[in-house]
Amino acid sequence: MSMELLDSELFYSPNRVLYPSFKKGLYMEEYFFEYMKKNNITHDKNGRQYIPVLWTNFQIENWFNFRKDEMQDILNKYIEKNPCSNGYFTVVQYDDGPLLELPNKTIVYGACSGSIKLPLIYQDLDNKLERIQKKSFKEKSVLCSFIGRDTHNVRNKIINYYKNNPNFCIINNSEYRDVENAEKEYTDLTINSKFTLAPRGYGRSSFRFFEIFKLGSIPIYVWDDIEWLPYKERIDYSKFCISIHIDDLDKLESIIVNIDEEKYNEMLDEFKKVKDIFELEYMCEYIIS
Repeated sequence: MSMELLDSELFYSPNRVLYPSFKKGLYMEEYFFEYMKKNNITHDKNGRQYIPVLWTNFQIENWFNFRKDEMQDILNKYIEKNPCSNGYFTVVQYDDGPLLELPNKTIVYGACSGSIKLPLIYQDLDNKLERIQKKSFKEKSVLCSFIGRDTHNVRNKIINYYKNNPNFCIINNSEYRDVENAEKEYTDLTINSKFTLAPRGYGRSSFRFFEIFKLGSIPIYVWDDIEWLPYKERIDYSKFCISIHIDDLDKLESIIVNIDEEKYNEMLDEFKKVKDIFELEYMCEYIIS
């Protein structure tokens, strides 16, 4: 059975936003969509039917709210035409999940919200971050850093808490508009940092959590309402990174100061054992199985 698409190109709008700047290829929804088409798959192993929609691509468009009712009607008709007693599933990167009403018994695999957690990752056909020369523990001059925009109260607390701490290099680049220089500043600082803060932004996850690994640093994920770490039933995050609730921020410095070179390198080695889990191909196989 070949995949049947919804009866409107609006659901398959191209993504006109390039973010992060390291992306070269497809976003996660697009990659999964192409994976399903290429392998002629319409259902997962439990018999749930895939709702083939590129949610983020059209939900970020200004016209979406004006055509929301129209798109809801098209989606409803698609479900009526494709009944599935086992239920449905879909994949979404968008921070707030699907903004259309889904049928009952729908599992949402999401990068920041939904029923089942996925990593917030993208395709980079150039492997740009992985090709950058890394530094050893002794070569890294910064204990911990953060460079990014103040897009959530969690980040605001981090910036204010550590801005005068000499062990932390904190740069709020909310007003920074020079993409090329911002990219270089981010990679240079991360490479020179033993630990790099990866706090949630507007969404519960962050692209930088996975970018930091590729730059040879150890990420510190800071969260508030839900710890959005995927595949926790399969991997032990405590072996290769730090995850901390914003209310425990005062404990963080003591934790990382007491991680010596041997322990640090063990953590990097532990990540190498599981790094394939944070690739798009694994994500696709995980969802189907």
